[in-house]
Amino acid sequence: MYASAYPTVEDEEDPVLTEMTSYFLGPAKSDVTVETLGSSPPKQQQQQQVLSTPPSVRRTPEASEPSGLAPRAAPGAAGTGKEPCFPSSDHLKKLRRNERDRQRSFAKRESMKEMRKTVAGLEQRKQRLVEQTATGSVGSQARPQSDAPRSQEARAPTRPSSLYPSPSTPVRRENFVQLAAEIEEFRRQNALMTQQLRERDLFNSSMQNLLLEFRQDDSDSDNGSSSESSKKTATQSPRLAGGGPRPLNGSAGVHFTPLTRDEGLACVRQTLQLINNARLLYASDERFGNRAKFLGWSQYTLRQGTTITFAVKKTLVNVTPRQLMDTTWQVLTDSKRVKRLIPSALQTHIRPLQKLSDDLLVIDRRTEDSSRPGVAGKTLALRTVYVLFRVADADGGQTLAMKTVNLPLVKKLLRDDEFWCDIFYWIRLSPDGSVTARGQGSGDPEDVATVVEFGGANTYTREEIASSWLAELMFLAIRWETLAVAPTLLKQ
Repeated sequence: MYASAYPTVEDEEDPVLTEMTSYFLGPAKSDVTVETLGSSPPKQQQQQQVLSTPPSVRRTPEASEPSGLAPRAAPGAAGTGKEPCFPSSDHLKKLRRNERDRQRSFAKRESMKEMRKTVAGLEQRKQRLVEQTATGSVGSQARPQSDAPRSQEARAPTRPSSLYPSPSTPVRRENFVQLAAEIEEFRRQNALMTQQLRERDLFNSSMQNLLLEFRQDDSDSDNGSSSESSKKTATQSPRLAGGGPRPLNGSAGVHFTPLTRDEGLACVRQTLQLINNARLLYASDERFGNRAKFLGWSQYTLRQGTTITFAVKKTLVNVTPRQLMDTTWQVLTDSKRVKRLIPSALQTHIRPLQKLSDDLLVIDRRTEDSSRPGVAGKTLALRTVYVLFRVADADGGQTLAMKTVNLPLVKKLLRDDEFWCDIFYWIRLSPDGSVTARGQGSGDPEDVATVVEFGGANTYTREEIASSWLAELMFLAIRWETLAVAPTLLKQ
């Protein structure tokens, strides 16, 4: 007729299970008794159950409910016949894992304490060893000569036999003390030299900044251009060629020393050799010819860390290499039109620094990427100074290239929010030998085609920047095709 919530002897035979159930269900706040309507449990029967329970497992009525197998009934669940809710296996695993973590953390703390004690003990032993050695050496030097023999205890300090059992131990002990003293001396000298090096670097940077503060007129006077007319011309309009350092831009405070003609030609020859090597590299790779094309462009790409190497190729009809070179040169030398080659998230600013000839320029470029954070929350800015040139080949082709100039001083004096990047782009425009050139053969002006090869290798400071530029490569080629080819076709 009724069910009592007090545990029986049979229910409490497993003390481990009883303790776990009591831990998870918590202590009972009141006695829980499930009974049917119209009946009440006799008190004598309850007292007999309590008295029949062994003393080892006997509990008070307040604490008997969570310690038994019968869990506490949920409110409103009395008399419904539902099974009690025990902790899930995941919860038990979590509790065991937390317990293991606590034990492991405690073991680590104890291990650290033991190691600290060991280190402190070794330091004390080392200090005593140094003091004993110093005392022994001073005593041996100051010991007066006497005819009367002294005892062994008076001539030398007593050493524990357990620490130095071997006759050769004192020699090794002295060597250890000497090496320890030398190590301390080297550490002191290293700290002193580090401080001196820091002061010299600061002095060197200050001297470089002072040297760069000289005016352009003073630099020109050293090169024999001290006439008043030349100074007036230089003041009125900036020159593209000169002999002295000049600021890269007004805000950065970075200066650029113009290249000589021989240095410019040497840079051109080196770049042309790199272009030939790159063309041979991807031309000998069988994978380049078997890759899928995108809008007629076949691509060869390779990324190694922060350096990307790429090349794309396409045949354009109804346009000559000379026409493509003229339009491409106009785009790359115009600060407004060159922005159409890059994504909208990038803001590119170019400024000619030096003009060695009509086909050879030195250009400063600063690119701001608003999609990525830079230093101290500022906009990411990439800076480079490169040589831009174009040459005509004997086979009727045209080659255009831009390559970063190695300028250690410019790299060192960049602004805080700028990163230096090395770029290398080249465009090879050659007539298609399978198609009759313009003005020959049938004379049809549309019977002409040009093979366009666009490649390069760029090095950036971070891998995510290199990956984004590699993904943007094909779109860069398509934008160039729109800017360079479309105007030529519209004029026909």
